[in-house]
Amino acid sequence: MAKTLRIDMPHSTDARRRAVGIMVSSGCARVSGTLIATTGRGLDVEADIVGSLGVDVPGPTVSMFVAAGGATLPARSLAAFRAKLTEIETLVAGELLTGLGVAAPRVLVAGVHDPGLWGIGHSGPIGCISLCDAARLAEATGLNVVDAFPARDLAQGGLGGPLTAVPEWILLKHARRNRVLLDLGRSVRMTYLPAVKTHFAASRVLSFEVGPGTRMLDLLVERLTGGEHRFDPGGRLSVQGRRITELIEHWLADPYFDRPLPRWHPRGVGAERFLTDALQKAVDSQWSVRDLLCSATHFIAETVALALRTRIPEDAQIDELVVTGGGQLNGMLLREIGRTTDLPLIGTPELGFPDGSLEPACVALLALLHVDQVPANQTAITKADVPRPLGRLTPGSPQSWQQLIHASRDSSTAKRPLRSAM
Repeated sequence: MAKTLRIDMPHSTDARRRAVGIMVSSGCARVSGTLIATTGRGLDVEADIVGSLGVDVPGPTVSMFVAAGGATLPARSLAAFRAKLTEIETLVAGELLTGLGVAAPRVLVAGVHDPGLWGIGHSGPIGCISLCDAARLAEATGLNVVDAFPARDLAQGGLGGPLTAVPEWILLKHARRNRVLLDLGRSVRMTYLPAVKTHFAASRVLSFEVGPGTRMLDLLVERLTGGEHRFDPGGRLSVQGRRITELIEHWLADPYFDRPLPRWHPRGVGAERFLTDALQKAVDSQWSVRDLLCSATHFIAETVALALRTRIPEDAQIDELVVTGGGQLNGMLLREIGRTTDLPLIGTPELGFPDGSLEPACVALLALLHVDQVPANQTAITKADVPRPLGRLTPGSPQSWQQLIHASRDSSTAKRPLRSAM
């Protein structure tokens, strides 16, 4: 199992609250952990990255998740899969804290977020089964564990996501600049991060799916190379094709882009719906797969520009785009996004977040928001009827539990829940 450990120890004192965030990737292929140290509470929290670690999940375990997603896994096998995944989460938490020289009792809480197993109805998500065995993780590590973050949002009529928007604002907000976080993953997700000076800034945060992302490019690369390559390194293949305006306009006319916000789905935006008829058009018009790949790259960039024009508040002057996700390795895609938006692009490492540390740091903050009983699911983001504190808490060792009770008793009452700011 490949793993990486990065350390950026802040000026740590015992007064700072520490939290671990554990993030399981969308395909359960990687588990990442980050330890943060914080001052303040609720929406006024300030956080530093202490260190992060990532572990690749063994192929047989990933295959079990794929089978579970296809609803072919019996209950006994599902329980075995959850146990195996929790073992890896335990490994990540244990090695992270050991590598940083931090004892588990000094960590207030650990948050865990995973893809989950979703039940989808005609009108959208209706339920989600967490993949983490929180009791097993709490027993193995001694940490107080908060998991199952989508459940309370779904119970309030929400979509179950995106749930990291408020933590992203806490971590990436700027005193004067309005930022947009652009997650170039399998789907493209955009999060508006208003400047702190903005009136009720936290309540104005937006997050939504823009459209298809790297999954669309990866499918074309696999077709172009006969399965030899799974992605386009640096955009070297896409740059060999030509931009087909007719095809891009066809894709942009898809009804998906007229859907109102909130807009999010646990399975992302299906790239296949955009490629099915495009492949037939390519045959009829004698377009090459390289042409399709080049056009798809331009298309993704133009969906970003479209979302900035039509979905971000009109009175918001965006100063910069913060880019994350696998698509940031595609040089052609980044160039086109910069060209179509005319905005500077910055990576999260430039803001003090090493690669792979931001997502689990957001999960750690979700756990702290649960402890502080501050909602993180604004109606404008998830469609929930009433914002609620998210997650369920499983006590760790008696020492860790007593620490949490003591910290909660001594906490300041000057919290600013989102509902009071709206």
